[in-house]
Amino acid sequence: MIGRRTLIGAGLALAATRAGAAVPDSKPRAIDALVLPAGFGGVIGYGRGGRLVHLRCAGMADVEAGRPVTPATRFRWGSASKWLASAAVLRLVDMGRLALDAPVSRYLPDFRADTGAQVRLVHLLSNTSGIPDLLSREVASNPGLRSSNASAAAMVARFADGDLAFAPGSGWDYAALNWVIIAAMVERVTGQPFADALERLAIRPIGLPDTGFAQAGAPEMPALAAAYATTAPVARKMSPAPAFIAATGNVASTAADAVRAAHGIFNGRLLRPASRVALATVRWPAEAYALGGRVRDIAGARWAWEAGRVGGYRALIAHRLGSDETVVAFNNTDVAQSTIGGWVETIARA
Repeated sequence: MIGRRTLIGAGLALAATRAGAAVPDSKPRAIDALVLPAGFGGVIGYGRGGRLVHLRCAGMADVEAGRPVTPATRFRWGSASKWLASAAVLRLVDMGRLALDAPVSRYLPDFRADTGAQVRLVHLLSNTSGIPDLLSREVASNPGLRSSNASAAAMVARFADGDLAFAPGSGWDYAALNWVIIAAMVERVTGQPFADALERLAIRPIGLPDTGFAQAGAPEMPALAAAYATTAPVARKMSPAPAFIAATGNVASTAADAVRAAHGIFNGRLLRPASRVALATVRWPAEAYALGGRVRDIAGARWAWEAGRVGGYRALIAHRLGSDETVVAFNNTDVAQSTIGGWVETIARA
């Protein structure tokens, strides 16, 4: 049960994080005007120029421990991790170590020969490869895989040999296996575990002190929120995350780091101009899907739209392209993604 002292602490945390409330801007006002559901836990923030200028915190990071959500609380990104992974891949493209139009077999010579010759790196990044996601099907029936310490290369060898479901580039399937293959390619090219490669290629260059990987084999992440299906009664909704899915779902950070990441990728010098364009070029219009995430038109402006969910965590990072505004929403109480998307769109329109 959440006591009066805990509720007061959470309220003080909410008040303390409104340091940017005096900023004369409609988006902070829109954030404060949102009516959050009972039991909501998380943060909703707005940033400009890579700096978080307004943050609203609510609820508990750890209900059982009585720990409220604060600006230092970290949340898992889920599939929004694909966006940061895509940026790291494009850095390797800029270095000449990968090529978007190169076939998979160039980097993974043991890959199934006919498929490896047809599927290009760009197909994997845009989820248009046609490779059936036999891995996710197996995880659904064998949850023990979530605790596996197998490498990405081992998972590719085991699950990526299925017949193509469609010709590469002619269909779309939101397949986690695409990103396991990407991780195996990055590891083969760099000689590093994917998490270490991402740290070197993107996390450190951008300057993200509170960003890392919440996954098996990694040190316990400080200030990581727990995730819940319900808070009354208390029921956690969390599961182990194997390292082989690092490229598709294991990043975690604070809201401030998410804002810095958006600025560093789209407005900084991390990527060459051509790679920034490639990252935001829609490859499958029916899903508004580019590389590692979507691009949405909101009130006449284009927004990179990076959403994710894993267990009871929800994440949405929206960055206005051609500008430098970012809206972040992190949640740890299993709120519907459509609800969070509606809030972020309301803020973007403000």
